[in-house]
Amino acid sequence: MKMTFNATEASQTHTQPRPRGEPASYTSRPPATLFLCFAVTLQTTMDPGCSDSMEECDSAIGFTDILKDRFSIENEAAYKQIFTDTMQERGLKLHQKTLKNIQIQREQREKTEKEEPADVLAREWFSQEKSSADTRSYLLDQLMPSVVHGVESLLMELENKRVLEDDMVTFDPINYLGEFLMRQNPKFFPGAEKLAYVRGLEQVVADLKDQVFDLEFNRLGQLKEQLKENQNNRVQVESIQSQVMEMRKGALSLQFQEWTLDVSGRIPLALVQSALKSFFEVVSEYTFDNQPAYNKELATADTMEQKLHEDEFVEYVYPVISHLSTDLFQELLQHMAQCADMFRETIRHDIWRQKFSDLFLACDSGKVGFLDRQRVLSLMENFYDLLSLKSETWQPRNPRQWPLIELGEMDPTDFWAEFQEGDNQPEENEENPTTAVSTVVSSPGEGQKEVQSEDTGEDASQKEEETRDHQAEDNTSRMSHFIEGKPWSGDLLTSDLAIRYSSYGDRSEEECRDAATKFTDLQTIISDIHTRGPSRIPSAFDDSALNLPQFVQLMETFVGEGAPLAAVEELASFIQKQYAETEEERIALLAKVRQEALLARQKLVLQALFEKWDNDGSGFLQLEEVEGVLANYKEGMESEVVTRGRESLSSSQSNRGSRKLSVAEFIRYILGLIHQLPGPEEEVYENMVEFLTTSVERTQTEKLRGASRRKWLQHIISVSETSGGRLEPVYKAVLQALYKDAEANGNNKKISANIALLEQSSVMEKWNEVLRYVACTSEDAIYLLNKTLTRDMKGVSFAAVDSGIPQHVPRVQYHGNIQFWNTERSSDERKGSLIVLPLMDTQERVFGTLSIDTLRELRDRNIFLTHEISFYQGVTNALSTAYHHVQRQRNILQLVSSALAWIYSRAPNIRAINTYLMEPCVDKAQGYVFRNMMHTDNNTGVSEIYSSPATLRRRDNLFRDYLFKCGDSSEVITTDAYGERHIAVPIRDQSGRALGVLDLNTGHCRDLPAHESQDLQKMLQMLQGACYEILEEEPSTDIRKKAVLEAERGSAQRRVGVLFHRFMLQDLRQCVSKLDHQSFAELKSYKEPPAMVHSILKAVLLMFCPAWAESEEIHSWNQCKLKVNSDLIRKILSFDPTAQCVQLNPEILAKYIKGIPRGAVWKHGSIPAEHLYNWAFTCLSLIELSQKMQNTQPPSLVSMAAPNVN
Repeated sequence: MKMTFNATEASQTHTQPRPRGEPASYTSRPPATLFLCFAVTLQTTMDPGCSDSMEECDSAIGFTDILKDRFSIENEAAYKQIFTDTMQERGLKLHQKTLKNIQIQREQREKTEKEEPADVLAREWFSQEKSSADTRSYLLDQLMPSVVHGVESLLMELENKRVLEDDMVTFDPINYLGEFLMRQNPKFFPGAEKLAYVRGLEQVVADLKDQVFDLEFNRLGQLKEQLKENQNNRVQVESIQSQVMEMRKGALSLQFQEWTLDVSGRIPLALVQSALKSFFEVVSEYTFDNQPAYNKELATADTMEQKLHEDEFVEYVYPVISHLSTDLFQELLQHMAQCADMFRETIRHDIWRQKFSDLFLACDSGKVGFLDRQRVLSLMENFYDLLSLKSETWQPRNPRQWPLIELGEMDPTDFWAEFQEGDNQPEENEENPTTAVSTVVSSPGEGQKEVQSEDTGEDASQKEEETRDHQAEDNTSRMSHFIEGKPWSGDLLTSDLAIRYSSYGDRSEEECRDAATKFTDLQTIISDIHTRGPSRIPSAFDDSALNLPQFVQLMETFVGEGAPLAAVEELASFIQKQYAETEEERIALLAKVRQEALLARQKLVLQALFEKWDNDGSGFLQLEEVEGVLANYKEGMESEVVTRGRESLSSSQSNRGSRKLSVAEFIRYILGLIHQLPGPEEEVYENMVEFLTTSVERTQTEKLRGASRRKWLQHIISVSETSGGRLEPVYKAVLQALYKDAEANGNNKKISANIALLEQSSVMEKWNEVLRYVACTSEDAIYLLNKTLTRDMKGVSFAAVDSGIPQHVPRVQYHGNIQFWNTERSSDERKGSLIVLPLMDTQERVFGTLSIDTLRELRDRNIFLTHEISFYQGVTNALSTAYHHVQRQRNILQLVSSALAWIYSRAPNIRAINTYLMEPCVDKAQGYVFRNMMHTDNNTGVSEIYSSPATLRRRDNLFRDYLFKCGDSSEVITTDAYGERHIAVPIRDQSGRALGVLDLNTGHCRDLPAHESQDLQKMLQMLQGACYEILEEEPSTDIRKKAVLEAERGSAQRRVGVLFHRFMLQDLRQCVSKLDHQSFAELKSYKEPPAMVHSILKAVLLMFCPAWAESEEIHSWNQCKLKVNSDLIRKILSFDPTAQCVQLNPEILAKYIKGIPRGAVWKHGSIPAEHLYNWAFTCLSLIELSQKMQNTQPPSLVSMAAPNVN
């Protein structure tokens, strides 16, 4: 009680308030003393064996009183420090003493356990029965220890008092037991010695809590069991994962052996990266959740020099594919095996290509960089004929057939003879004989790892034969690393052939340096033009010449596949011996190359001169200004020649009183003058350029302004070339260029800009032109974007459209005819300048407007200066170029889609077609990249144009290098990729360069049937012709005059939609025009014609006699064949299926024509029947397409011819 009293007293004295102003005294106990008392009390409660705690606490309080008397108030700080140190030392001693007591108690318990172990009889209470677990646990934990102790004492008392022996002894056992339990309450006497039986009961309770977990209060045991189960599961999962990892690494080690290794037993890292990338691309196409199979981007090695051995291969590949499921891992192994086979073929072809490269260099004795294509084809024909006489097992491709020669170069008689020999059937799926091992691995529980080898056909039960089989497999595995009996050197010498030889024989680089050296004032501009020029890696097709990449590709196509190296060497030797140039031919070729290089240099210098004159980038020069400067040439002595200079321009241009010269017209004009001036042409050229260069002087500020503006204008065009067929990046680049110029060259004025396109819209069944705003600055988006401006609304935009010249309004507040879209702007805020510039195409037709204003500028002086207006005109030219580039890409995709829809039902062995378009590459050394713009599933005929097309880089697609070979050489390539046959066909521009590639996948069909191959070639020929017409950019060309069908005279979209079918229709008209009475004699000779022939004739006649649709005449063969005459041919040649006067039901025509299999028409062998079938099929397609465009006609883009006003 002393401890409690002292603590209470201390608490009371401490809480008494001290009089105000009186200093603190030591009559009250410090808080530390009270804390110490409570700490000692807590130790006493926790450790009942510590009997001296109360006395020690009182001693501590007394010690505090002594300290209080010893120190004065002035030494309070020192007292606190001493008090704290003393209390810490005292508390430490108490803690050590408590620990010592606990250790003594623990030793005592251990001694007791050793001398008197726990009673084993207590184990009788332990049972796994869960129904009574709660009751037993409660009894053993709460009651039995005390009751057993009490019963034992009771029995001992009974024995001592001899109660059982003497009946006279009075003894109440219940009272005794109750008193004993009250006196021996374990809560008040925890230190009492425990009996052996009680200690046994405690062990039973502990076992129940550890092993029986249905106890409601045993949450800890449940958590332990759950933790233990989770640990076991984790260990099991880790064990399975470890097994899977080892099995997969073993499978990768086996797969590594399938690759063709170099002499050091390694493969290039770039091949592994390309194989993995292509696998994840293929897998991503078949995922339903659109989630990538691998989230991280795989890096790509730039060269083939970094290589991996087996362990490095496994360690590199496994982290990338460790997350794959078992099925995907199996597909990965198959994919890697296909890549290994492709790589082996690549090495074989690399050896061939190296020999062909050496052959080209040997034949090109003049080092001009070209060989005669027709002479090379002629030698191929001779070699083909000689080899055919030898009856060799291997035969090259026929050099008189496509794809070795162009479709337009084929002789029609040879064409028909080739395809009437028979109908080739598609080959079945064949295993590649070079595949020695295919690995199959399953996870534990799904199957064991197994290695399947080639079937040797021997009985596996015989040990000797098994041994021979394994030895043969080992030999095959070792030989798989040899090419033509030799190990691979480790280098692919022709992998970058087009890049390494892109400048071979090309003197443009030398001429550029020479020009920059001669004309120092134009040096910077010349270098800039040369840098941003097109890549020289893609070669332009020329029917008379072959450069090195084209020659190598042509020879590789001729050799085909499976050719022995000896045959390749024999071919190279034959060509080298037979190809011979005379000295005159060599000199003439050198002169031609020199002249072309000189002309290219002259054009380059004149383009630089044009840009120096057009410093603000307007895109044109005034002809009068140029003639005024030229009038002073040689002090006016050549004025008569200058007067005749307009003759080099077209008549319509030269007759105008005022004329703007574009860069092409300026070059043509100056070169025309140079040809007419007397003296050596090269000397006259240099004098003229020097005179024109010195005639225009620019300050340093003007030079810097012109350089920055040329950079911004070129950026607009570059964005269009790399936008993937989207206009949004182009619009953004235009607005950024305007912002930058206003900030740098416009005194940092605030401008707003918008772009509008001219559309044809129907209002109250009346067609009118409207301007739809497709892009604008962000501040005006809510007021202007997607709005339309009509002619009956205010505005000067249509004045710019109608006149074809910019409309400048210096003060909009005084004009009175301005359309303000932001009605929230007050009249006082409607101040500033406005300029509306027409967007014109190369045919000088207006298709939209670009408007710029300064209404957001608060300064009074906010008008547009002359150099700013000139730059804005350059922006419109750049925007027009960029817009039409994107539009041409879209038109080409539409043409390809129409062509593939035509081939859909006619060539079922073509499984899928991918359309790639070329774009400039950021890395100039790589030349270009491909964009996968469209995928066509030929099983359904559905084409999907990608909104965000994927980019294919050369270094990332080593196993799809056939696409880049096609782009480099602009030639057709047939090859195998990933176990399927591919035909890569270039889409060329007017110069012969490839601007895209069609990748046709024929699956396991290596050679298309004859009729499918013929239809494919015809489709490609018509598609290329339609592309040529789309790409025509001559300003003098009037497309409307070229219109053959009525549908082409409408909007540009309708014209593009029917253009391919129009080309096909024109070709079929020519075929039908060659038919005569003798050709139709076979058809008329039938008394009962085949149903197919009758159906074809029905479809043809219904085009001209729609009234026969439900009549008896159409079903009568006698009536039908009477219509087969010259009049029918005349009608076919003039029939326009898109004309409005043609009212036919396409469903009736389709009933007769679409039910006829294309192959059946081919096998029938009737030329008139085939021509009529194709003509009816094409007419039906045009009718359906025309009706579809009429029924679903959205607002279409139009262009209006601007008057010839300058």
